[in-house]
Amino acid sequence: MSESQLAENVRVALDEATAGLRVPVGAAAHARSKGRRRRARRGLLAFVPAVAVITGVAVIAHGGSTPARKVSAAPSPSATVQTDAYVTRQVEAVLATADSYIILTRATTGPGQVTTTYLDPATGTTRSVVSSTGDKVTYWIQTRVSGNEDQWRTTYVDYTNHTWWTKDSHSVPLGNDTSGILVLCTQTLPAQVSKALAQGQLRVGLKGNVNGHAAIELVYAGKLAGKADAVRYWVDAATYQPIQMELPPFTAASTITESWLAKTPATAAQTDKPQIPAGFRQVPPSSAFN
Repeated sequence: MSESQLAENVRVALDEATAGLRVPVGAAAHARSKGRRRRARRGLLAFVPAVAVITGVAVIAHGGSTPARKVSAAPSPSATVQTDAYVTRQVEAVLATADSYIILTRATTGPGQVTTTYLDPATGTTRSVVSSTGDKVTYWIQTRVSGNEDQWRTTYVDYTNHTWWTKDSHSVPLGNDTSGILVLCTQTLPAQVSKALAQGQLRVGLKGNVNGHAAIELVYAGKLAGKADAVRYWVDAATYQPIQMELPPFTAASTITESWLAKTPATAAQTDKPQIPAGFRQVPPSSAFN
C-alpha cells in the first residue's frame, strides 16, 4: 500500500471514529490540517510517514487488541508516595512551565532518515531538521489562527542544492469543535495535555521503564477510555516532563522521543526565526509541500 493510500485510509477512519463519538466534523479537519503543516517531500527525503503525519489517527481510530507492552516494572524514584492524584498534579505543574523551554522531538521518518523538530510552545513555531544519507534540509513553520482557518508560513532550506523557498498556506474552514475531546498526537501542545488532565480526559496508567528512565504512562479516560491503548504517552517519573510517544503500529518508526531544553535567547531565535545561509539561491516553493 502506498503512503498516499494509507493516509487516505487513515483519514477516513478518523472521520468515522470521531463521528461515532459525536465529535463535530471540524475536529477531524482541524487535526488533519495540523498534520499537513509538518509534511515535506524532497525526492527521497520525505518528511514523516503517514502513520505520524496524520495527527492522532490511531488515537481515535485504533481499536481492538494491541501488541503486548514490553515495559518493565520500576520502583518509585523517591520516597514520596506517588498516588495518581499526586502524579497528575506534578505533570500539570510541569506542563504549565512549557513556555520556558524549547521542546525537542526526534523520530525515524524513513530508511536511514531522522527528523529532529524544535518547538517553541510560546509562539507555536517549529524548526525541523531532516537528515538522510548525504542530504539535509531544515524548515521553519510559523503558524497562526485567523477566523476559522489555520494559516502558516513555511521557509525551507535545502543544504544539498544550496537553495531555499518560502510559502504561505492555509487550511480549509475548520468548523466549530465544541466537543472538548483531546486528540493526542505529535502536534498536541503541553497546555492541551494539561487541560485534558484537569478535565479527566487523561489519567495515570502504567509505571515502568522507558529507555532507562523510570516513567509513568498517561492514557485516555472519560469518553475515550475504550481507546486507552491507542497511543502510549510517557512522562519521566522524576521530572514529570514528557519523554516518549508511541503510535501504532508501535515500532521504532512510529516512536517519537521528546526532551525539554531550557530556552535561551539564542535557542529561541534559532527556533523562531528562519535563517538563510549566505549564497543560497531562492527557488519556487515545492508543490508537494502543503
